[in-house]
Amino acid sequence: MLGCHDFCGHYDWTFHYLRRRFGQEAVSELWREAIGFDAQQHYVESGRSRGLAGLYDVWNKTGEDEHCDWTWTLDVERNVLRNDMRRCPSKGFLLAEDRHADEDYCDHCMGWISPVLESLGMQVASHEHNHAGQCWTEIREKSREYVTLTIDQDIRKDPRWQRGFIDAWREGQRTPLAPKISGSWDSAEVLRDYFAPVDRLVVLGRGPSAIEPLSQRWKEEAAPNSVLVTDPTYATGDVFGIDPAGVMVGDQSSVLSDAGIRWQKTPVDRRPLLLHAYLPAPVGEPGYMTLFEPAGLPRPLPVLPLLIRKGLYRHEPGAPYPTTGVFLFLLAIALEKEVCLAGIDLYQHPSGKSYVTDQTTSATAFPVRHSVECEITHLRRGLAMARRPVNLTPNLAAILKV
Repeated sequence: MLGCHDFCGHYDWTFHYLRRRFGQEAVSELWREAIGFDAQQHYVESGRSRGLAGLYDVWNKTGEDEHCDWTWTLDVERNVLRNDMRRCPSKGFLLAEDRHADEDYCDHCMGWISPVLESLGMQVASHEHNHAGQCWTEIREKSREYVTLTIDQDIRKDPRWQRGFIDAWREGQRTPLAPKISGSWDSAEVLRDYFAPVDRLVVLGRGPSAIEPLSQRWKEEAAPNSVLVTDPTYATGDVFGIDPAGVMVGDQSSVLSDAGIRWQKTPVDRRPLLLHAYLPAPVGEPGYMTLFEPAGLPRPLPVLPLLIRKGLYRHEPGAPYPTTGVFLFLLAIALEKEVCLAGIDLYQHPSGKSYVTDQTTSATAFPVRHSVECEITHLRRGLAMARRPVNLTPNLAAILKV
């Protein structure tokens, strides 16, 4: 028999399987029917018999059983039942054990809670989660107005709230993830909408091949909003000095402050789309706590959901993962664009240099949690799955033997 935490890994893999095999509606139906109206029937019964007070009692009991670090606050006069989660034991288990397959495990909570509440004449008035173990929710009876609560335990006052990216619900509906770009709450659809006007994407790493004649021609021929760069290139302008379409921020970035300075100085209508993998990371691992606000940057848009759906990336516990340049290449493949890839030399350029700014030819080792084998595997996977032409520099083509 599974313990209350052990099932989390099975949940996560089941969600991933259904989403990949049958689509979003299938996994939504699982959340709604199998979890909400079957496994969680005691919530339905308690809410139907005693309203918000009944839900308050049953959720507190769940917290005791599952050792939740959370606070439930009931204010009948204001018509609000509020939860502030400081450490979700379910998501926390997956993070601690480095077990992740699905693109968004946290979604399943609202996936079953929202339809259950609607059946009771209630509603998720407001909800946000950061995909890192913290969330908050306010529930109301739909027949009465409600007043949001101001409490000391508000998780948004906790430094941990600054981690991850935010998904939000208002009045029972998911809100757009990037409303200035797209009306969708789905990051994959937002990315498709943002890059829809361009047919070719130029992806630039910082290897020496990024300034060779062929690469220079690709950059000169690039249409507006079609160049993708890594955060060091954005911060320094050493490979591409003008404003790019998108910037991939690394989970081990050492240039966040410099990137933030450039971002703040750039007119709003010319700022690039910020991207990030939001790789699941246990406490103490690289990327565990990337904080963007102190650097003057908004939280970037996640790219992993699209890559997972397309089969271009799957998380392997403890294993190396792609660098930011290779993640950008995979994104371009996932968007089904023609791709020009330069500056990815895997520290094997004939010049002996690692980056375009190098003054010497000293050897450079791959950063922690990266490897040449991982890079080659993902580059070849992208090439194999590409539906449009992929243009490589001669050096990378020789390394990949294509």
